[in-house]
Amino acid sequence: MKNKVTTLNDVAKEAGVCKSTVSRIINNKLGNGFSVKEEVRKRVLEVVRKLNYRPNLVARSLTLQDMRMIHVVGGYHALSDIGNIYQTVVNTMTKVLEEASDVFDVTVDMSSHPDKESELPSWRVGGVIVLAKCTPTTMKELEDFRIPYVVVNGPAGDNGLSIIPDDIGGTELAIKHLIEVGNHKIAYAQPFGVPLVGHRSIDDRHNCYLETLKNNGLKAIPGHDKHYDNAEKFLQETVIDNEATAILAYGHMGGLNLMQAAHSIGIQIPEKLNLLCFCDAYANDVMSPGLSFIDLRSNDMGQIAANKLLERINNSKSHAPEVIKIAEKLVLNSTTTLLKK
Repeated sequence: MKNKVTTLNDVAKEAGVCKSTVSRIINNKLGNGFSVKEEVRKRVLEVVRKLNYRPNLVARSLTLQDMRMIHVVGGYHALSDIGNIYQTVVNTMTKVLEEASDVFDVTVDMSSHPDKESELPSWRVGGVIVLAKCTPTTMKELEDFRIPYVVVNGPAGDNGLSIIPDDIGGTELAIKHLIEVGNHKIAYAQPFGVPLVGHRSIDDRHNCYLETLKNNGLKAIPGHDKHYDNAEKFLQETVIDNEATAILAYGHMGGLNLMQAAHSIGIQIPEKLNLLCFCDAYANDVMSPGLSFIDLRSNDMGQIAANKLLERINNSKSHAPEVIKIAEKLVLNSTTTLLKK
């Protein structure tokens, strides 16, 4: 026998009040001529907790012909760093959805979820944007229920669409530029601090760094294969001990830390050390001085994600798996220059 779902009427009966009173209290709709005693409010909320009552948003959504809700999952891991690419993706995507002929509301999940837990909300949604990754349970539900979805910078399932930056092409651009301006000892800085564990970009960028150096007859600088949490120590080992004249950093936070550490220990950038990182145009615009960077084009990813999701929402047919790869761009600022011989 299935467990009985607690209703608004159950809460009202247990608390000894009418349903409208319960509704106003749990939705914080007091005022405008309506008030209740504090003891009544506390009693209702206690019954809500006791009976584990949740507003039946799913039932409400089923009465609507079209759901104008887009849900974004992955905020916990993707939006934790200041100025990262996913913030630009979400901002751009939301703007596109708001300007669509059928306006969509956007909700973002910032909670941490174990693998066996779904990240989908209790209400019905028109579509989902996944930032980098979601739990296996979430992916299974997206696939099983044929919910239109797009993954930004991560893998999709059989019915999904994935939009990824070309990290291999971007790494080649970076290394070739550093060689062209006279660098023959190029270090690589893995993600600073705690990275997004298992993300494809970690291996793609590192492996391409090694491969591109090898193809150009150069050797990797020790320290390229381990994460670091002390920028000054990294500079000591790579620049001072192993005479690196350039560093390619995995991300802009690592690039900023290295730039600050270089300044504190007297390593001049770019005169003595060229510094290049992976970044996005928005994050770089708020830096001073600006880092030379490989542009991941997060603004473009956000626009494509929103438009592709709208296409899938408006076309109820099954969709074949699709991957859209975005070419990265080299943007030069004040941290790389032609080295003096």
